[in-house]
Order: sequence, then C-alpha cells, then structure tokens
Amino acid sequence: MPKKQKRDNAYYEERLKSDFPKIYADLKAGKHKTIAEAAIAAGLKKSRTRLQELKNAFNKANKSEQADFLDWLTAQGHLTGRGSAAGTSSSTIAMDRRLLPVARARIEEVMTKRGLSKGDVLAEMGFLKLNPSLGRALHRGDRLQPDVITALEKWLAANASV
Repeated sequence: MPKKQKRDNAYYEERLKSDFPKIYADLKAGKHKTIAEAAIAAGLKKSRTRLQELKNAFNKANKSEQADFLDWLTAQGHLTGRGSAAGTSSSTIAMDRRLLPVARARIEEVMTKRGLSKGDVLAEMGFLKLNPSLGRALHRGDRLQPDVITALEKWLAANASV
C-alpha cells in the first residue's frame, strides 16, 4: 500500500508554481498573504467552515477548558441542560456521543457509592455485562452508541437519590 502523500506548504507551493503560475505570481506579489490562501484561490484546498474551526478548537482543548466552554454556552442560553442544543432532542450527558466530564464524574460517583462495576451498570441497563463500551467511554473518552446514551440517562435519573 503506497504511503500517503504529505500535503504541506511545500507541496502546495510546488503545485501553484507548476499548475497555477498566475496565482503563484499573485502570491509572490503579496495579493495572497499565505500559501494556503493562494491554494484556496486556485481550488487546491477548501476553506474551513466556522463549524470545523470550532470543532477543532474544542477537541484540542483540555477537559477543564471544554467544561468551561459548555458552561459558557449554557449561560448564554445556547444549551439547555448540559449538552443538548436548544430546540433539539440531543443528550444531556453526551456531546458528539462522548460523555461530558460532568456525566462521567456522576456515573463514577454512583458506581462507587453503590459498589457497582461497569458490567453491573450495563446489566442494570439491559446490556451484556461484558460489553466494553461503558468502560472505554469512561476511561478513554470513546463514543457511545445512542441506545447506550439513552439507557445511561435513564439509569442516572433512576439513581438521582444516590
């Protein structure tokens, strides 16, 4: 299997020189500020949307910064109950099918107080005890299936007094 080609500034600059000499001349003349901007003008690259930029920034943030950002969104009225966008039926414990830090802490708190293992929690929710999804979501931040998220929300509601 061939190695994936590196698409860095040197690659795009070379492509501009050979395939788009006018745009390359504009780049050298200062009409385009960066090679990326010139590559977008040439159609070699697509510009990133604001949503892509937001997702990238959120994923690069640490857990504390993500929680602060979600708190800010909630305070601004953009989220109703951590994790669900206003007017949607999204989960209140997960974003992009990943457990929110608050939900992760609450699940672990209930498990500790009740002396439950991850398998016990899954069994209470109607899943197989050996299903690794909850453990991976808690410890590695893996995504959960929507039915597991729904079951976890119900399980947390049932254990609200714990």
